[in-house]
Amino acid sequence: MHQHACGSSCGHSHDPRPHSHHSTGRTGHKKSSKAAGKAQKDQERMELEERQALGKIVFAMQQYRSEAEWEVSRWERNHSQLSDEHRALLPHQPAKFAAARNCIHNNHLFIKSLLDMYHEGEAVPEHLSAANSAAQEHARRHKHVHPGDMEKVRYVFKNLMRDWSQDGAPERTQSYGRICQEAQKQLAGRNPDDPAKILVPGAGLGRLCLELTNQGFEVQGNEFSYYMLLTSSFILNNTERAEQWTVFPWMHSNCNQKSIADQLRGVAIPDVHPAALVQRPGLLSMCAGDFVEVYSSQEQAASFDCVATCFFLDTAHNILQYMQIIRHILKVRSSFASGANLSQLFRRARQHLPHVS
Repeated sequence: MHQHACGSSCGHSHDPRPHSHHSTGRTGHKKSSKAAGKAQKDQERMELEERQALGKIVFAMQQYRSEAEWEVSRWERNHSQLSDEHRALLPHQPAKFAAARNCIHNNHLFIKSLLDMYHEGEAVPEHLSAANSAAQEHARRHKHVHPGDMEKVRYVFKNLMRDWSQDGAPERTQSYGRICQEAQKQLAGRNPDDPAKILVPGAGLGRLCLELTNQGFEVQGNEFSYYMLLTSSFILNNTERAEQWTVFPWMHSNCNQKSIADQLRGVAIPDVHPAALVQRPGLLSMCAGDFVEVYSSQEQAASFDCVATCFFLDTAHNILQYMQIIRHILKVRSSFASGANLSQLFRRARQHLPHVS
């Protein structure tokens, strides 16, 4: 099973070809040449920006182990500065530090396996093939990882737990399960040889896409985040067996933990081989790019029978624009199923709408 980007309309960048100008005069030719030159420069600029963005994210993933071990070293320094009396009250801490380093090592092994997949010339999605070389370029310009980028790397492990572990099954049942039930209800009775087409914007690590594919639908996932694209492509295309890896998603969270054992507990991923959820070839595709840019085009009009989203609408700067585009891409008598937490949208309103009181 191969996850792939769709055609040019589904890439990160726009089609660089300028519109043709039907002018026979010399002035018209110059204008056309100037427009073509500007379009080419815009395309090159966007491609450079995309490569830099990819390099920044892969660099953060490469630095996970050193950044995480620095944090454990900070724990150890704080512990060492306690008085003998106070250290005696916390005799379990040295064992926790050692166990935490083991958790980091296992998380690092997963990231290393993931990044080893992305080398130019390998059979990987074209838009991700430059991952490691772009990271090398970023490393020559920047020595340190931005804290926000490292936090997103850590969040990948929590997403893996939710989408691809047995521990995440109850949450998936309450979210993805309800969406799948609604899709089955609304789209029942279709000819299996002509399955309903479902778009999943904000596909994340791809589990909802595969659950819908497992029901016989033709599914296209759409994702913008390189953190998700890199990880989902690896899980979908490089898994050899269920529970192939063990990751430690809560290792960096000291809050909301009942015990050290809970904090340092590992989860096996994936809980099922992804290929087992695809009934036949051709039912699953992935489209990398911004939802608004990709699906607002006229060629995407009335192209899906259903749009299924989970934790996606709250990413909108303008939720009405999202809803307009969803209506644009749906066929007549189509369905929209969503499970989302909109509280994030309104908490961020001041950031994007500073004049809202």
